[in-house]
Amino acid sequence: MSILVIDGVRYGEWRPTNEDEFERMVEEHAENIFGEESIYLEKHRLRTKSGIGSIPDGYVTIIGGQAQWHIMEVELSTHPLYEHIVPQISKFINGIKNPSTQRDVVDTLYREIDSDDFLKLRLRKAMRTTETYKFLSDLISEPPVVTIIIEKCTEQLHEALSALAHPRIKVVEFQTFTREGVGLDVHAHLFEPLYKPRQSLTMGSITSTEGEGRRGKIEKRVTLQDLVDAKLINPGQKIFRNYTDKRYEAEITAASKLKLLHDDTIWNSLSEAAQHITGTAINGWIWWYTLKDGQECLMDDLRKKLP
Repeated sequence: MSILVIDGVRYGEWRPTNEDEFERMVEEHAENIFGEESIYLEKHRLRTKSGIGSIPDGYVTIIGGQAQWHIMEVELSTHPLYEHIVPQISKFINGIKNPSTQRDVVDTLYREIDSDDFLKLRLRKAMRTTETYKFLSDLISEPPVVTIIIEKCTEQLHEALSALAHPRIKVVEFQTFTREGVGLDVHAHLFEPLYKPRQSLTMGSITSTEGEGRRGKIEKRVTLQDLVDAKLINPGQKIFRNYTDKRYEAEITAASKLKLLHDDTIWNSLSEAAQHITGTAINGWIWWYTLKDGQECLMDDLRKKLP
């Protein structure tokens, strides 16, 4: 079993006990895997012409540079290769060839993006177009990249996938290491991203998850308390986000936590509060907005101002 040593501290390799647990981790770091110019959307059903249904674990649309889209499948190496993994990927490949399936995917992606002002703004800035539906239709008419994310990759997996009739299949090995004596509360991920990071690391990309640390490198966790201490935000300040045609607001408490105003629940972090609303793992720093000097800004923009 592999051991990771960070500044003299030992981390042991950790394996997920089930696919749902692993899938939540991957969703949380989708932007680290696919890049800052990616848009991740959760599951939606695909169907082949024969009616055989299959559900990929997510869709990723790359809107920067040469636009492309990915069908993402999260797998465990313990799953049978030829009885489970290969047939699952084959269903996706067959399903996306169906024109009605392609229209269904376009409609679904369009609804998701059109209901989220932040996603619409990102798409328009990147593609310099307001014709979202046409952009998605043109994109989905092209074959997607089928991306398999697995905690342990093998040569047998590559050989099996190479026999499938699809031109673009990628595999990402996504390893997790937990701090010895602490467990999953302090952990790091090791993987090779599918884009070129602004600052390359010699071992692919290592993301520390001791809370909501910055992307792409191991460093001290950044918390709301850090922003309060730096006077970038203040207790009582409101943060907000429009989601599915509804405005959600939260208040920074005196203890530097978040109180959601629609249900009075208290949360430790931006991501926890966002996940409570959306029902999916999400990076709260790039989800929540606030007002700074009379202007709307992402909480991530304030985080970047920390010394």
